[in-house]
Amino acid sequence: TEKPSVLILHTVKGKGVSFMENRLLWHYRSPNDDEYEEALKELLQ
Repeated sequence: TEKPSVLILHTVKGKGVSFMENRLLWHYRSPNDDEYEEALKELLQ
């Protein structure tokens, strides 16, 4: 279709990772290796 469309979503940044959830810092920062491993553990529980 040629019509414009928009999606408005109410999401939670970092959902499922305790130290990332709803923290402004994680809107622009990448995790270091240790943070990445910890986040992965939490997400895979």
